[in-house]
Amino acid sequence: MSDDVPDQETAIELAKEYADSECVGRFGDVTDVEERDTEWRIEFETHTLSDTHTHRVRITKSVGNVITHNRASRFE
Repeated sequence: MSDDVPDQETAIELAKEYADSECVGRFGDVTDVEERDTEWRIEFETHTLSDTHTHRVRITKSVGNVITHNRASRFE
């Protein structure tokens, strides 16, 4: 099986592209990256003028699709 998302750098870049098109605010820090057998789990922050949100996405290794996205505010 050939991985379309073979390394951490590629997974982070896909998460950033996803955030730029789907998330509110400016992409911030990547706070966690975890590699699993078939997916990458990436946690990152986005920032607006008044808030910071933590996002967790799961990206398939074989195709590079985001299969889940959870967002939390610092006030939650």
